[in-house]
Amino acid sequence: MKRKVFILTITILSAFSFAACAAQRTIATVDSFITTGIASSGSTLLFGDSVGNFYAAGGASWTYRDSGTTATGIPAVQGDKVIFAQVDGTITCLDIPSGSFVWRYTPAFDESSNDGLNDGAAVGGGMVYAAFTSGALRAFDLKDGHLVWTYKAGQGLRTAPVYSSGMVFQGEYDGLFSMIEAKTGRRVNGGGAGGAVNTPAVNGGNVYYSAWDGSIHAVQIKDVIPLWDAKAGEPVTTAPVVGEGFVIVGTAGGKVIAFDEKTGGKLWEYASEGGQILARPVISGSKILIATGDGKIAELSSKTGKLIREHAGGYGLSAAGGSTLYYVNSEHELCAIN
Repeated sequence: MKRKVFILTITILSAFSFAACAAQRTIATVDSFITTGIASSGSTLLFGDSVGNFYAAGGASWTYRDSGTTATGIPAVQGDKVIFAQVDGTITCLDIPSGSFVWRYTPAFDESSNDGLNDGAAVGGGMVYAAFTSGALRAFDLKDGHLVWTYKAGQGLRTAPVYSSGMVFQGEYDGLFSMIEAKTGRRVNGGGAGGAVNTPAVNGGNVYYSAWDGSIHAVQIKDVIPLWDAKAGEPVTTAPVVGEGFVIVGTAGGKVIAFDEKTGGKLWEYASEGGQILARPVISGSKILIATGDGKIAELSSKTGKLIREHAGGYGLSAAGGSTLYYVNSEHELCAIN
């Protein structure tokens, strides 16, 4: 039975060609819409498209062609391997230098299982972790892709897990935040919110998670000690981004809000003119960069949240390779701003 798939394309990117990209550098133009975030391995940029192809540009340069479904989420990089997810639940591991196939997992799909993927995989501790829309969080061996364990959530899973220090952190659709032992798949602790929980973020021994009820939470991982809770005042639509002393989130109302990483105190908010923020913001030194709902890239001061400048035609963004920002413009080009 053929499966219907409905996706939200945040980034839009047609074989590689090179052209001018307004005042920014063009990295590549590819054949189909780019539907993943951008990962990096050294000078190589890695991303996938709406027909299941996967690309390397910059350092290594190759195309892995697949007749499958849309690639989704942010590719996961571990050593010389990259793992990318597709909305039908397929997970593929490729060799980064050559683009050669290493292994693949494809779920046994039927109409009742809904065993797809809305987001990307995570990697760590010698394993790959992926959260399926059926509610299964699965761990696979990084070397050969065999299934190691399955954790079953109460409802379908919509966001990617995160790995850190022997633990997998997962936000769940029913408002549960779970801390899962990476070796065994056993839930050892967690927390909750009044709405669906986004992908968590880990920094400095703490884990941060946001939810669609407008809440943001900080928890010390050791001994699972709650540190602070904060409110955005409207649904939070992005994972929290942590760095430079800030916790940054985007909201359904088009706002970007900064909180103090230590205390959770609100520092500033910026109201964009577009709709909801879907791509997670990027912290780049003294700047915060956001993709607004009306197709612009806005650079904000990290200290004040005030607008510095805008770039037209940006439909998604990702930080990769230090301070360089990569985004997609309305000409279907992958561009870079230093």
